[in-house]
Amino acid sequence: MLFKTKEELIEAVKDHSIRHARREYYVTESSKTKWKVLCKLSTEEQWCRWELRGHVKCNPSYGIKHVIQNVKDQTGYDVPYQKAWYSLKMAREIVYGTWESSVQKLPAYLGAIQKYNPGTIVEWKHKGLQASTGKYVMGYVFWAFKPCIDGFQFCRNVISVDGTHLYTKYKYKLLIAAAMDGNQQVLPLAFAVVDEETYPSWKWFLQQLSRHVIRGRRGMCLISDRHGGLIKAVREGPDFCHHMECTEYQLRKFNRIMDEIKKQDVKAFQYLDQINKEKWTASHDGGWRCGILTTNMSECINGVLKGARRLPVSALVEITLERTVHYFHVRAIKGQKMLQNNQLWTDFACKMFISWQQKAVEHTVTKYSHAQQSASVVTRRQGRHGMNTHVVKIANRECSCGKWNQFGIPCSHAQKVCGAYNISAASMVKDYYDVMAYNNTYSKHFKPVQSKDYWDDPNFQLVHDPTIQVANIAVLFLEYGFMACKEQFMAQGYPPSGEEPSFLNREATMDPNPFATPSAPETKTLPIESDHFFLSFS
Repeated sequence: MLFKTKEELIEAVKDHSIRHARREYYVTESSKTKWKVLCKLSTEEQWCRWELRGHVKCNPSYGIKHVIQNVKDQTGYDVPYQKAWYSLKMAREIVYGTWESSVQKLPAYLGAIQKYNPGTIVEWKHKGLQASTGKYVMGYVFWAFKPCIDGFQFCRNVISVDGTHLYTKYKYKLLIAAAMDGNQQVLPLAFAVVDEETYPSWKWFLQQLSRHVIRGRRGMCLISDRHGGLIKAVREGPDFCHHMECTEYQLRKFNRIMDEIKKQDVKAFQYLDQINKEKWTASHDGGWRCGILTTNMSECINGVLKGARRLPVSALVEITLERTVHYFHVRAIKGQKMLQNNQLWTDFACKMFISWQQKAVEHTVTKYSHAQQSASVVTRRQGRHGMNTHVVKIANRECSCGKWNQFGIPCSHAQKVCGAYNISAASMVKDYYDVMAYNNTYSKHFKPVQSKDYWDDPNFQLVHDPTIQVANIAVLFLEYGFMACKEQFMAQGYPPSGEEPSFLNREATMDPNPFATPSAPETKTLPIESDHFFLSFS
């Protein structure tokens, strides 16, 4: 076969090697009249990573299965799992660096964020100073963006905190604090990277949160899971909230449900009965939670950052900034549209108020006291439901159903009584649902961070703690399940082409940790001790 130009020859060989020969090659000789290539099937060379860099940068969740499928779709070539793994690993390291290099970059990058976004908070807690290098060893790092701190002043007095595992080579955790705006959307408040979820790390995180975000704001409610270290830190740390007594109707409803649980399972009833009811029931919290009963706020941020949790620490901080900027941009536009539509409240509040307003038409009111503006409300029977009597006291802004106190929006019973006394129910809606409050939440702007050439030199240097424990595979398997265990198995240097233990030998397209450095020895056994494995069950 003859070609008019050398370029045509090169393109033809490329096309043939991909579509038909399914072999890679390398150039051994090249001149104006000759171009010689040889097959490199037996080499350790990897598939081109240039395109991978773009995918990795745009989508941190981009994994091995995406690499294999992408190449298959574009070229019809089946990339071996090992080659895809190494290519993705190298691409991520090129884009984001390794964990160790990222730790060294972190002080300068966080300093740059503070430089271009004044008021952003960064706090450090070092583990010590290396005498030989004069560099600080990384311990804890806390960051909170200034627009989020300012925006929180227009949100309800509820903060959700949670911790999540980082899928990195080393055992680190990401702590998150989040609030909820007037449109029932999550507002990230603060982040921290710590080595473990312990009492000291949670205490330090809550102290920074109280000092820099809450700033003396009283009546704050903190929602969290029942992690032992966190519970102790809350008890001994900042005074976040005090709970009030429950309403009589809510108490009756709660007791009825508990009686049903007791009939089904006495042990379950005893377990629940031993827990402080103010901490987990809407009936006993006095409305402090504002209708928020779970840590879904902070867990929502966890989900958004799921792909970023595989990345080194500087990249993780960068992604938290990018996602938060996106939130502010989109929601600021949404807030302006609400103003243009002449809305009094956010979409969430409008929908709830109108729904209860329509329901109030079917209620019957009996006035009792004009001074207290109190009345009883009987609901209409609907099938097996209805015909319930509720007591409303407008002066106290409460209804025995508990919904008004819980959500800060007059329920259908309260709206019916407001109409009977010629009072505007709209004036009773909490301020944080106001459209202006929503716009003020997202009124502050972020400024882009310039390139490295414009960053200031930090006043200290940081290094990764060489004594930090590599994540324990066995404990990870029990605590987080198969996926996290698979991530850490690959992160600790076990080649994807090697023999895997039976409990890990599943789903060949599972995405391993991108920063694993393959071990030098050809064979390596899992560092699982049976004592540790069974100890986790006790």
